[in-house]
Amino acid sequence: MELIIAPLGKQHDRKSFDCGENSLNQYLYRYANQDIRRRVNRAFVASPPDTPRQVIGYYSLSAGSLNANVLPEAFRRRLPKYPVPVVLLGRLAVAESCQGMGLGSILLADALQRIAQASQVMAIYAVVVDALNDQAAEFYRQFSFVPLPSQPLKLFLPMDSVATLVG
Repeated sequence: MELIIAPLGKQHDRKSFDCGENSLNQYLYRYANQDIRRRVNRAFVASPPDTPRQVIGYYSLSAGSLNANVLPEAFRRRLPKYPVPVVLLGRLAVAESCQGMGLGSILLADALQRIAQASQVMAIYAVVVDALNDQAAEFYRQFSFVPLPSQPLKLFLPMDSVATLVG
């Protein structure tokens, strides 16, 4: 699948995007540009090369922190008692017309590559996702994301694992 993955810009047709989940559609249409202007996150969109205005998928990234005491014991042992820096993969969505074609995996790989690059200049312990439902959580578990014991729809992937995945 040939794609252009780029930062969300004014040229992108956000209104036509439909992934089948209203909250994800509305975020892209109404709030993504506002959040970018306020510097609270960055959004990246996938477009076909022949129709670069069309959005067929997107994801958003922001900085955050996570209390180490919510992690599984095996991860907690090596960490300080204060919150650790993370990148929040806030949303990841694929247009209904492109679902089942591997675009979600491509978007995730792109996000992890960008996060790996950022980790060269700033401390990042892990990538964190808040899965919308069990099906979304299963998608992330396929890529070695680990659920938090007390919040099974909140998953994390340590940067060591990110480095392994992105090579």
